[in-house]
Amino acid sequence: MSDNSVPVQQQNLPPPAQPSAPVPEEKEAVHFLDYWQIIYSRKEIVIAVTILLILTGIVITRRMPKVYAASTVIEVQQETPNIDIFGNATRRFDPVFLRTQFEIIKSRSVIEQVVREAHLAEEFGMTYGWKATETAQGVFEDSVALIQRVTSLSILPDTNLIVIQVRLDKPDKPQGEAAKVAVRVANTIAKVFSDYTRAKSKASVEAALETLKDEIKDLDREIAATEDALAQIRSQAGVVIIDGNDSGTSVVRRQIEDLSAKHLSAQLVADTKKDRYDRFVALTPDEAASSLSILVGDHSVEQLLSEKVRYEMSIAALRNSGYGENHPDIRKNLTLLNSVTKKIGERVRETLSALRLDWEQAKSEVERYKKQLDVLTSNERSLSAGTAIRLEKLNTDLHTLKARRLTIESRMDDERIKLALPKTSIEIIEQAKVPEMPLPVSPNFALNITLSVAAGIFFGLVLAFFVEYLDTTVKTVEDLKKLLGADVLGVIPQNVYLLNSKKTRSKHAELYRVLRMNLKTSKKLGTGKVIVLTSASAGEGKSTTVFNLAWTCAECGERVLLMDGDIYHPRQDKILNVSLEPGLMDVVVGEASLEEAIVKTPLEKLDFLPFGRVSGSGIYNLMDSDEILKLLETLRERYDRIIIDAPPVIGVSDTAQLIRLADGVILVIQYRRYPQALIRRARDTIFSIGGNLIGCVLNNVNVARDSSSYYYEHQYYYYYYTSDSKGRMHRTRKASHHHSSTSSNN
Repeated sequence: MSDNSVPVQQQNLPPPAQPSAPVPEEKEAVHFLDYWQIIYSRKEIVIAVTILLILTGIVITRRMPKVYAASTVIEVQQETPNIDIFGNATRRFDPVFLRTQFEIIKSRSVIEQVVREAHLAEEFGMTYGWKATETAQGVFEDSVALIQRVTSLSILPDTNLIVIQVRLDKPDKPQGEAAKVAVRVANTIAKVFSDYTRAKSKASVEAALETLKDEIKDLDREIAATEDALAQIRSQAGVVIIDGNDSGTSVVRRQIEDLSAKHLSAQLVADTKKDRYDRFVALTPDEAASSLSILVGDHSVEQLLSEKVRYEMSIAALRNSGYGENHPDIRKNLTLLNSVTKKIGERVRETLSALRLDWEQAKSEVERYKKQLDVLTSNERSLSAGTAIRLEKLNTDLHTLKARRLTIESRMDDERIKLALPKTSIEIIEQAKVPEMPLPVSPNFALNITLSVAAGIFFGLVLAFFVEYLDTTVKTVEDLKKLLGADVLGVIPQNVYLLNSKKTRSKHAELYRVLRMNLKTSKKLGTGKVIVLTSASAGEGKSTTVFNLAWTCAECGERVLLMDGDIYHPRQDKILNVSLEPGLMDVVVGEASLEEAIVKTPLEKLDFLPFGRVSGSGIYNLMDSDEILKLLETLRERYDRIIIDAPPVIGVSDTAQLIRLADGVILVIQYRRYPQALIRRARDTIFSIGGNLIGCVLNNVNVARDSSSYYYEHQYYYYYYTSDSKGRMHRTRKASHHHSSTSSNN
């Protein structure tokens, strides 16, 4: 037979299947069970990461220093006298008052005094070892910084009570020693803050009194200058008493008097409004916002101020709890705080514009009166020498200055009385005490372990999904269908024994009967007899699948020849415990006859043709010879099914010849072993050499952890033929369940 000749059997075979264009498939929605399947299949990763983080949390928690806490509760109010002798000592709600007290309590001036009074620099310098490396000033600075860092403040809900909490650890000291120091520090902070507030209040009142005294001195100088001017004009004009009836000026003077009164009133109003505007401009934004209800009667801003304090307190509480600036709650409260602050600022700017407009209107009215007064004055001057008007103006100015001085003196008297009255703004409600058995507040073992468990589960899940994402191996029947575009003829689970073994379970034998019936009903195989089983690479369970399939076909009544065509690792002889030679290669080279090479097996209808053994390098060309074609033609006439165990399709040249000669090719793929790219390459290789890929087998499936168990347990059907009473054959569909022991018929 020439090299270009084609065997008759090959001429009658259907043309080899070629890769078809991918058919767009409807995308299925991801179900919760799909995620659960990934988690379940990667549960070892989740468990390992969780245990690792739990152990890490335990180690870190045990190595963390023990922190003890002490709390002092103080009541902070706006300063008012204990005896209200004037009847106007009301307490006005100030939304930023308590927040301001927070800053004062933790201010450097207060904390420095605490360190001095409690003698903390010496104690902390010895405890923390600062004295050995720093100067006395450096130890003092470190002590101040430490107290500021370990002191936290909070407000009891719906009260004016501030809780001063000190959390302190003292390394290399007996258990509970830090609790005593924390109690002493908390109580000292409360005492120093109370003293500081009283001293500051007294100093501010005394400074205000000094300012009022200076203002009275200035008024006295102005009054004296005005009186001197009056005396000089009267002396020069010889006027003792101003008479409005002389020189025909009485009517004009009465008009001037009335207009002067209005002008003075308008001037006072304008001065008042200007003073109010100036004082409002001089206020800080927070002071301006809090004074709107009193200054202009705008009570609507009080709600905004209350919201601002609430957001600031929430942010402070979150920060004191250890949350970072990027925490969602802090960012949310900051956004709300900025919005409320913006609204308050807009209200303040609107009020400022309104005050300025009000002052400018009053100023315009003053100017209007002044213009009218100037006109009347000019008329009066044409009637008199103008001396009376100048005297009258000076008298008016003199009365105004004296009235202002009297008001300031009255205010000074009130302030002196208030300064002398006892006041209470800070009161210590509950002092910190050392418990009989001090217990640390940190570390919180239960909380840390809970967080470790949560973090472990989270990062374990993330790692599991990441590993699943990187895993490109075949995991499901759907993966194979999409990858190869071929039928999945069978799904073989793990721990399947050879069918000639006593350990074989009936449900595993049933799986190979399903595989056999799927081959028998395959349209791609048709009436073909020669089937080659190969794989993409080594170690995918191909030899076991070949043997069990051949054994099953023989059990079902077919005349089967099991041929070992693996040139590198022949294994079927070891399974049947027979000699490797003589075999296929011996028959091809003419060193043995076919009858001598074929081995009978314990199963009557199953014969075995081992690979044989041929020395020299010529063995690698024997698969591509005419003798192989002639041998297969002979075997087709003797057997119903010829099942060949071939080497992997990738990297072995002899497999290509076997695939071309066979009627059909089955690709054995091991579950979760090789990447899909390798399997796709094997498929393309089969098509490129003209092989007829009739399907594939998914082997070594872990049915306990993967969704493929669903197909293994319930999903596969095969057809078998039965005859009725008239001898007609009918095809019946039979389901293969894991609990069934049904055998198939020919």
